[in-house]
Amino acid sequence: MRYIIGDKWLRIKGYWFMVIGLMLIAGCSSDSTGTEEQRTGSLLQVTAYTANYQEKSPSMRTVSAGYSEYRPDHDLAIGLLVLPLDHTSGLPTEFPSAKLVRFSAGDWHSQVTVDGDTDYKIFGYMPKNNSISSEMSQSGNDYQLILSGIDAVIADDVCFVTGVKDGTKEGAGDLLQGKFDYKGKSEDNHVCLLMDHLYAALRIQFKVDPDYSALRTIKLKSMTLKTEKATVNAIITLTPNNAGADPVKSITFEPTGSTASATFFESSTGVQLNNFVDDETGTAEEKAAAAREEILSAFCCFAPGVLGLSDALTLECTYDLYDRHGNKVCERTTPNALHLSAARGQFVTLNLTIAPTYLGQLSDQDLDNPTFTVN
Repeated sequence: MRYIIGDKWLRIKGYWFMVIGLMLIAGCSSDSTGTEEQRTGSLLQVTAYTANYQEKSPSMRTVSAGYSEYRPDHDLAIGLLVLPLDHTSGLPTEFPSAKLVRFSAGDWHSQVTVDGDTDYKIFGYMPKNNSISSEMSQSGNDYQLILSGIDAVIADDVCFVTGVKDGTKEGAGDLLQGKFDYKGKSEDNHVCLLMDHLYAALRIQFKVDPDYSALRTIKLKSMTLKTEKATVNAIITLTPNNAGADPVKSITFEPTGSTASATFFESSTGVQLNNFVDDETGTAEEKAAAAREEILSAFCCFAPGVLGLSDALTLECTYDLYDRHGNKVCERTTPNALHLSAARGQFVTLNLTIAPTYLGQLSDQDLDNPTFTVN
């Protein structure tokens, strides 16, 4: 048996440490929304716009009418399906998988490349993550986007691309829905995306009954939306046009699995809902308005019009109860069954009144002004 000793052993040992280190680096290059691929061609920069949640109308919609630039308050990703077209027929030559465009550090960062003097049709969806898979196909004038495995209820917005335009970071110009064509350039590629909502959204506004406020102060700690379906497959059929008309021909939802939940509001200390007072931090009216705005800004999305889903939702609210002297009495979680009728792109605002059906439990401090006497 021969032994390797001295400098030769150190050289061999160092070589294998280097190999293992490179393997570890390569193994850590992926993330939850896709891996960066070897790039060829020119990088395609992206600016995204989404439709404002509202009552939808069939009229023509442009960036200046019903859309606003989309800048989420947390990291999020778009999946772009960039289809190269045949110069003669104008039909896709292939259907590549979705490429990643990530929003982080206040801007969109693209992993998509295009070739100069090449025509494309661009489709897409949001959010792109490991749960949702996508598939694109074409038949005649229609393009079909199938999204599988979308959470039935989700705290993120769920959108799909309804129009694209060659543009700049500073503006989208006359970006209209229905147009999906983009011509690649050898450099300075920037595409503006119009996105519309696939789901409806729920938000909550609380009111505390005055009789309850006389005895309890309530601090909301969390809101969770639950449903009897786990995921949804969405089949979206789009018909491109050059007139700015709505390209959506049909959308079909297929619910799967059982039970899902999404927590869309959390506060470790709780957001006070009633009994505000004037002090050095602000007036009672200002504090009440700030609390309403904080709660209203939180929303949860759900697939609309799906039997066993939008008609079978449960809202669970967790809050702390305090007596009149600021002593915490208890923590409560209350379920509320919801039967919502909404279309995609609509906000449903529920006004919930907390009535004095119970006090949680009596506090010793409640006895300082008793409403009964014992003879």
